Amino acid sequence: MSFQKNRATNRAVRSFLPAAAILAALPALAADEAAVVVSGNRFGAGTEQMAAGVSIITAADIARSSATTIPEVLVKLGGVHARNNAGDPNWQIDLRGFGVTGDQNTLILLDGQRINENELSTARLTAIPLNAIERIEILRGTGAVLYGSGATGGTINIVTRAPGAEGKAFTLGASYGTYDTADLRAGIEFNAGPVGVMLSANRHASDNYRQNNHVNEKNVEGALRYRGAGGELSLKFGTGRQALGLPGARTEAQLASAPRAATNPNDHAETDTWHAGIGGRINFDDKEFSAELDVRNRQVRSDFVAFAFLSETATQRVSFTPRLRLPHAGPGGASELVVGWDTARWNYRQTNNFGGLTIASQDSDALYAQERLRVLPGTLLTGGMRWQRSLDGTAAVKRTSKLDAWELGLRQQLTAQISAYGRTGSSFRLATVDENVGLAAPLLPQESRDSEIGMEVGGGVNRLRAAWFLSSLDNEIHFIPFPAFGTPPFFGGANTNLSPTRRTGIELEGHWRALPALDLAASLRQMRATFRSGTYGGIDVTGKDVPLVPERMLSLNATWRIASGRQLTGNWRHVGEQRHDNDQINAFRKMPAYGRMDVKYSHAVGSWTWALAVDNLFDKRHYSYAITNSAVAPTSFSAYPELGRRLMVSAELRL
Repeated sequence: MSFQKNRATNRAVRSFLPAAAILAALPALAADEAAVVVSGNRFGAGTEQMAAGVSIITAADIARSSATTIPEVLVKLGGVHARNNAGDPNWQIDLRGFGVTGDQNTLILLDGQRINENELSTARLTAIPLNAIERIEILRGTGAVLYGSGATGGTINIVTRAPGAEGKAFTLGASYGTYDTADLRAGIEFNAGPVGVMLSANRHASDNYRQNNHVNEKNVEGALRYRGAGGELSLKFGTGRQALGLPGARTEAQLASAPRAATNPNDHAETDTWHAGIGGRINFDDKEFSAELDVRNRQVRSDFVAFAFLSETATQRVSFTPRLRLPHAGPGGASELVVGWDTARWNYRQTNNFGGLTIASQDSDALYAQERLRVLPGTLLTGGMRWQRSLDGTAAVKRTSKLDAWELGLRQQLTAQISAYGRTGSSFRLATVDENVGLAAPLLPQESRDSEIGMEVGGGVNRLRAAWFLSSLDNEIHFIPFPAFGTPPFFGGANTNLSPTRRTGIELEGHWRALPALDLAASLRQMRATFRSGTYGGIDVTGKDVPLVPERMLSLNATWRIASGRQLTGNWRHVGEQRHDNDQINAFRKMPAYGRMDVKYSHAVGSWTWALAVDNLFDKRHYSYAITNSAVAPTSFSAYPELGRRLMVSAELRL
């Protein structure tokens, strides 16, 4: 083991031990609510049946917050890091410090179905109306066995509302605020006997903080369900359209003199999406068989007027995911085996006005199995394996990949309120079509060996979790800009397999009902991503930081129920220093840390709820993405300034 690895591991362990001691000293926390059921095994399981850290964001949590999009929800309530590196409200989501490739290492699911594209683009999270969401499950550092490529950082599953109890319900809401921001949203549910219908829609429009960063979105999500004694059948569908202005990055001098101006005043993009899926569940005895057939389609037209470049991209993905749950008796109690098959067919076509045409595809088939064995009444052993074969690429670059992922975990109940868990395993990521375009040979698959230990205390509204994790990666896929071809981030560069890297860190999160009317929550994440070896530009980067990984992130949330129907919520978050993109040799100063405060006051009167929200209360200037002007001798940088202070007033009717 190298000196750098020893030093990084020892530092993380020393940081973890005080947190573990605090957890162990708090056995009196009451588990005053039932365990939340999550989709950690693609069926549904309590968090006590998983050897992993899980965070749950409920529909009630979302309603209390000032968030207007899913990326905002993940940042404010989930302690997730996100960055704006294009002016798009679909921010780049990054679990466990993967920098500019955070999107490709964080798996995003909608009702258990992958919505990450097989290209270098962010998941279109703003196409999902907030009022359609039942809960969001954040499973850090796990998901490769069940879902395959791109889950090294973790998995985020967005679960939409299904038709509920007998009867009908209707919601209608509207918001308006700074930067000419307007939201309209509506939802309806109707349930009669075994049949249920749910439909939700929203429209969001804003000029945003900068010139030529306007956005206009319209989205619809729906579900139709039939439930019988032996199972159920459901149809889910959705469609969305977005028009977006692309203002471009600002140089260091421009950030100081005119941060709100547009570098590219005429660039814009339009995106249309739709998806439809049919799924079913059949119960026979104590066994359960489930399957979904899902179709997703996306079309994007991007017009970069500043560079006279116009492109049109069309993608379609069809997947079929049957699986079987087989409960059985273990030595210590109820256990189960889950086996499944994933098959997906993905097609990509992109044209541009320079005569370029790229046609690509990916055919992927995988078999997986996961066992949850209760070896003792308080001891759960989990293990799983995935075997995947993928054929993908363009006409010029083809590849066949045979990969596997595995995981072994243990959860031990120490007392009625304290449990510990540990797991180890492997994960992988295949290069996207964009990453292989123009290369003489396809990039090697990224492979990672991942480990984690953690402790949990309590449950329900009073709970604490602490975890330490370590991931060692080989052939990490990354984009390296070439400054000789122009000013980043617009010109030049190549995708490559990095020298060996490592990520290690601690995570602390908890929720405490301090008073009957006051809830407090906090999360702290301390991370370090480094090169284990390698050279760039002839410079040894062993032990140096991987760019765009914040050293520390802290989030604090408070909810004060002032009186019946009246509530005040606040969120403060801090993002620590990090290296600029393109600074592999750590030759430039770090990006500055930043913090911001968001608050919301709401008042419910009868069927109406009125609210006033202020984001970035103190109007702090900051940016979450920046790139140096050289990889060898940087002298300056370009960045995307974030939103200034935003005030929103809203009203919602529920019948």
